[in-house]
Amino acid sequence: MIKEKKSAVFLFCLMFFITTVSCFAQSKDDLQKKVNQLEKDIRTAENLLKETAKSKEGTINEVNLLKVQITQRESLIKTYEQQISLVNKEIKKNKNDITTLQTELENLRQEYADLLVICYKNRNNLNNLLFIFSSDDFNQAIRRMRYIKQFNDMVKKKMNEIEDTKSQIKNKLSQNETEKTNKQKLLDAQKKEKTSLEKDKKKLDTKVSGLKKKEKSIKKDIQQKNKEAQELQKKIRQIIEEEARKVREANAKDSKKTSVDYQLSANFENNKGVLPWPCDGIVTGKYGKSQHPTQTKVTINNHGIDISTTEGTVARSVFDGEVSTVFSTGKSNVVMVRHGLYFTLYANLDKVYVKSGQKVKTGDKIGVIHTSATENTTVLHFEVWNDKNHTNPKTWLKP
Repeated sequence: MIKEKKSAVFLFCLMFFITTVSCFAQSKDDLQKKVNQLEKDIRTAENLLKETAKSKEGTINEVNLLKVQITQRESLIKTYEQQISLVNKEIKKNKNDITTLQTELENLRQEYADLLVICYKNRNNLNNLLFIFSSDDFNQAIRRMRYIKQFNDMVKKKMNEIEDTKSQIKNKLSQNETEKTNKQKLLDAQKKEKTSLEKDKKKLDTKVSGLKKKEKSIKKDIQQKNKEAQELQKKIRQIIEEEARKVREANAKDSKKTSVDYQLSANFENNKGVLPWPCDGIVTGKYGKSQHPTQTKVTINNHGIDISTTEGTVARSVFDGEVSTVFSTGKSNVVMVRHGLYFTLYANLDKVYVKSGQKVKTGDKIGVIHTSATENTTVLHFEVWNDKNHTNPKTWLKP
């Protein structure tokens, strides 16, 4: 019964140790992946800001990019802090292990010294054959031979244990030096990001102050964009209603046949959260209601997301479907792709590569995203609709 309890305790401790080590390694890897992604996003934002900075005057998109970059830097600094915390825990653990091993080494050395004393006291017996040949009989001689062998094996074993413990201490000391170096690198990187963060915040304040002086023109621009957005939403609903009408007519003609691809709808829905992005870039316009970056009393209602990217970037289909319509807003082009009951919308395009009724696959080219000549900005407006209801596109795209 006692043996069973001891076995259970040992197994529990072993499982706890394995789980702890596994979680630590996983957490360490996850944090590094997060750091890599944030660093990549910051580089992207920096490159886009360089493009935007070519414009002589500050722009709303530049302010949005700076805000995104500030958020990314704050997240990166926080992640560095988490990494430093993990490194400190590892250094502390190694120090405790070294202390334990050093105590163990002292005990082993003492045991080894005791063996040497025994060996010295019995040197006349152990170092010559008289001890064996002076045996009373053959069996006693065999026992004495075994004794000498066991004693020598014990000495060798202690020597090996001492060397193994010394090696473990050396490895732990080496690990600690590596962790200290890693910690210093993280501290340096964190310090660098904090400096960059302060610069970004000052730059943002300057840009916002400059734009506030143009309050009249900005309000006029907001009104114009709101008007364009309302017209776009009206057009989208008309298109969706027209598609629904076609479905009703098709069903009326043949009740056994339907023009809606419900399997495609199901496939689209099953891929929620893992759809590819329509283009590389940074989200500078979030879904839903948000405060205007310079006009605090103005609320923006975005039915999709705005992705800032580089000049010449091509928007691509996020899933298999059929081009529902292609139309012009006067300034740029809009493409809607149908995925059963779902629709994806790609707005602010220059050259369009698809036409109405065309079948598209995931990753197919939709069109080249328009670049503003005055602001040096390239922004794709992307929406996802479930029948007549717009949804948050970020929940559909992979993280």
